[in-house]
Amino acid sequence: MKKNPLSDALRFLKYRARSEMEIKTRLKSKGYSACEIEEVVLQLKEKGFLDDEKFAYLYAYDSLTLKKKGPFLIRLELQKLGVDEFIIEDALSRVLEEVDVEKIKTEITKNLDERKAKEYLYRRGFGGE
Repeated sequence: MKKNPLSDALRFLKYRARSEMEIKTRLKSKGYSACEIEEVVLQLKEKGFLDDEKFAYLYAYDSLTLKKKGPFLIRLELQKLGVDEFIIEDALSRVLEEVDVEKIKTEITKNLDERKAKEYLYRRGFGGE
């Protein structure tokens, strides 16, 4: 059976939204040429399946609200996923405007004394504010 880079990319996207770099890395590891990869990435972008701005926003929103990760940790994770710094900044600022961060910080530290709470928040990626 002939390998198809588009169906491999779509199968990879089926589980969760991905960054452009994730798709490129995955297809490269499957042995596709740079030309094939670029063609597939272009098709996915045109169809709206691949959008780093939307991906970064959704990733940041879910990480903050569901996984209770702080902005610093989210920024690092998005950088590792190959998202452009400007896109990360935009996504984080949008999410931080929409979400009550203080409420989340209170939720995850409600049973800790002040010193332990500060340490825990710092480890979770909330700055030293």
